[in-house]
Amino acid sequence: MLSRRAKLIFWMSRYLERSNFTSRLLITTCELQLDLSLENEISWKPLLTAMSLNKDYLKLNKKYSEKKIIEFFISNKENNSSIINSLNYSKENSLIVRDILPEQSILKLNELLIKFNKTINRKNSNKKNLKLLSNIIQGSQNFMYSTDLEMQRNIDYQFLGLGRFIERTDMLIRILQSQTLRSKQHKKGYEYLTLEWINILKSISAFQAYRQHSKKDISILDIIEFFLKTKIFPRSINWNLNQIERAIFRISKKNDLKKNIKEIQRDVNNFKIKSDDLDNFLLFLEKIQKKIVNLDNLVQKKYFS
Repeated sequence: MLSRRAKLIFWMSRYLERSNFTSRLLITTCELQLDLSLENEISWKPLLTAMSLNKDYLKLNKKYSEKKIIEFFISNKENNSSIINSLNYSKENSLIVRDILPEQSILKLNELLIKFNKTINRKNSNKKNLKLLSNIIQGSQNFMYSTDLEMQRNIDYQFLGLGRFIERTDMLIRILQSQTLRSKQHKKGYEYLTLEWINILKSISAFQAYRQHSKKDISILDIIEFFLKTKIFPRSINWNLNQIERAIFRISKKNDLKKNIKEIQRDVNNFKIKSDDLDNFLLFLEKIQKKIVNLDNLVQKKYFS
């Protein structure tokens, strides 16, 4: 398979997954701010920090404003990770590799872009922005459902999955970072903190799966454990690491990337969080994220150089 085509498929998938999880993060942050009456800085600065965008945002704005931060994430083209850029990059890549994509997948992506562009050109209220974000989540999932149902399990499909799972792993870490930073900043009681973490579960459609998985009373430590280590839920970090390993094995059975993935899996499975040591948890997340970035760089070098 030509490395250029593999790279286009890989990044098309990543950009779509990024738009999906960015939308989820924005929705849950809006809901947390409303439910807990948090100030703008306490609500939104942790998200900007976790996404490595705090400095970029402050170059354009003097204060933390819900409206401006949402616009920054949705429609600001100077933000390379904005939803508008992610969707446009994904569309550009899909045009070049459309001969290998199912017809329904192309239609789903076109529908998503048309609906997004119609809405983005208006002055949206907070309620309309939330609806827009929900449409992005649904539209990106419709594309992925179509590829899962209609693509042959060939090397094209493996690169599609590899991009999706690397991006999802990275975004799950950022979700955990943003909520941990938020928990450290405000002085709400434990009950409020638990509600925040439940909301984070709901943001990735994981609350029902968590309740089925855990027989204990709901606790922050148990939620984090589920996020990190469960092996049977598609939005846990451990599950996605397994999918990355599987995709790489199916692309080339003889490769030197397996040891990097195994090292990250060991770190995740061996980590023990303490409720009174969120600083250590943040350091752990930072370490895992660096290893994911390193793995991503190795993938780029091995397959796309």
